[in-house]
Amino acid sequence: MVSDIAKIAAARARDYADTFFGLGKIDMAINSLTAARQLDAELPGLDGYYTAYMVHSRMEKEKTWYEILGINNPETELSIIKKEYLYKKLALILHPDKNSSKAAEGAFKIVKAGYDLLSNPDKRKTYNTGLKKRARNDATTAPIPTRKEQKSSSYKRTVIIRTEDEETCIVRETSGNVCREYVTPVVNGYVRLCKF
Repeated sequence: MVSDIAKIAAARARDYADTFFGLGKIDMAINSLTAARQLDAELPGLDGYYTAYMVHSRMEKEKTWYEILGINNPETELSIIKKEYLYKKLALILHPDKNSSKAAEGAFKIVKAGYDLLSNPDKRKTYNTGLKKRARNDATTAPIPTRKEQKSSSYKRTVIIRTEDEETCIVRETSGNVCREYVTPVVNGYVRLCKF
């Protein structure tokens, strides 16, 4: 009887995690899922839910594409990224047909966008160059807004990082809860921004 109650409580905690995610409270969703795991480690789908929430959490905290995909070494070859990280691990876990979490579809799209960037050798080289510059603090950014400002739908922040070749740059745009990053050319000293 006690184990049945624990299983019911675990299922509710998992459902609450999805509710928290829908409200934009990713940390609370992760905490609720951790509670579900402690109550019933055998509950189906827990790993998929957790992976989806972690992808969103990493994206929200402006981690690099390597960190989002779980790649420790930026020098990792493309074949290893494709085989070990995207297709075998993340894509299968995050695919909306296999994962019933509300976070799964968005996490799958984030992982796909990261893979698309890292699988193109030219874009990857440009991205890596931008990361090296960012590490040296060559890029300047606006002051960090409060969490309340970041969550508002009218908040928008654009960070432009010039690359060494001076012909392209990396643009990271954040609007509300959505963050995207892309490589764009520099033409006559101007950067063309995509519509958000």
